[in-house]
Amino acid sequence: MAKSSSLTSKIYDAWRDDHFVLLLSEPIVQEIEDVVARPEVLQKLRFSPLEAGALLLLLRRRARFITPQATVRQSRYPADDKFLECALAGQAHYVVSADEDLLSVGESHSIPIVNVPTFWRVLQEHLLQAE
Repeated sequence: MAKSSSLTSKIYDAWRDDHFVLLLSEPIVQEIEDVVARPEVLQKLRFSPLEAGALLLLLRRRARFITPQATVRQSRYPADDKFLECALAGQAHYVVSADEDLLSVGESHSIPIVNVPTFWRVLQEHLLQAE
C-alpha cells in the first residue's frame, strides 16, 4: 500500500512498522474477506482483487490471532460483538472502529472503543513518549 496522508494509511503503516499489535479472530477475518470481495469496496479502496488478497494474506501472517473465550452481548448490532469478544480475550488496550453502533457502546470490559482519529492521537502520543 502506498503511503498517503489518510489516518487509516498512517495507522496501517504504524502497524507494519510494529508500533502496535493487531488482534484478530477468525470471525473478524471472515467479515473482512466478505467485505473486500465486494466490487464497490475494491473500487472505493482503489484495490485490485490481487491487492485485496495480498492484504488478507498479510493480516493472516502478521496479526495476532485470538480465540475468544467468552460471549459478549453488548452491541446494538449483535454481529459487532465479535470485535468485543476478540478484544476481551486478547486483553486489548483499544477497540478501533468507524462503526457508529460499536462506537456508541463506549467501552467493553474497561476496554475503550474509539474512532480512528482518537486512536491515531493515542498512537502518536505513545510514539513520542518512546523517543
